[in-house]
Amino acid sequence: MVSTHHRVVACTIVAVGLAAAWYLQDTATTTGPGDVAARPSATAIVQVPPASRQAAPALTGQLLDASAFRLAEWRGYVVVVNFWASWCAPCGDEAPDLQAVADATAGLSVRMLGVNINDDRDEARKFVDAYHLTYPSLFDPAGEIPLIFPAISPRTLPNTVILDRAGNVAAVARRKVTRTELEAAVRALLAESVATG
Repeated sequence: MVSTHHRVVACTIVAVGLAAAWYLQDTATTTGPGDVAARPSATAIVQVPPASRQAAPALTGQLLDASAFRLAEWRGYVVVVNFWASWCAPCGDEAPDLQAVADATAGLSVRMLGVNINDDRDEARKFVDAYHLTYPSLFDPAGEIPLIFPAISPRTLPNTVILDRAGNVAAVARRKVTRTELEAAVRALLAESVATG
């Protein structure tokens, strides 16, 4: 007959095994040292009510083409800021959708900005060329820019932040986005800006 002690030990072993299996499955999409790619089951784009929005950090830096960039110069536009890396598989999956949104909103008051993090400049340029991306990307090899955006996870890629025309964080996606959901969020902000502006 199995004693109560043995049953407790057996149950503990099973529980530890299940927890370990869950953890390994949860981290199976790791795409770089310490960086976990967002999974499709993650939360979709989260809208921030106007009264709760906070100003985005004052981004400045060097683009992949080595030219200078200041986010403040885009005040008055709805701005999509996408964090990506060439080694991030979900980033490659969403790149065509991001470009499609950039193309679809080209005649509107919308700007798209990539932020390339923890990457090599040459590899990042190859990524841009491979996906025919026409919008600029800040080069952030040390991964410092995500640390100043409290709305996103600096250890997860891709991430997307949408700013309203006043430069405030209006929506956040902590996973790969699709053209449909991103374009809908951008157009909603454009409509909001017209309605409230």
